[in-house]
Amino acid sequence: MNVRVKIDYDTCTGCKQCLRSCAYGVFEWLDDAPLVANPRECSACLDCEKNCPVDAIEIKVS
Repeated sequence: MNVRVKIDYDTCTGCKQCLRSCAYGVFEWLDDAPLVANPRECSACLDCEKNCPVDAIEIKVS
């Protein structure tokens, strides 16, 4: 399974919901924005995508 985690930085408000909702440690905080630091850890559970209040996260599975 190939999982791609994408953050739309133009839409992201920096609320940190993606960090709080990810149980797999995919995201880290860098300066004032989330960073997809560990994309291979993503299980495609979609919790970060569902919990983002501005729909700035997109998970694609192929």
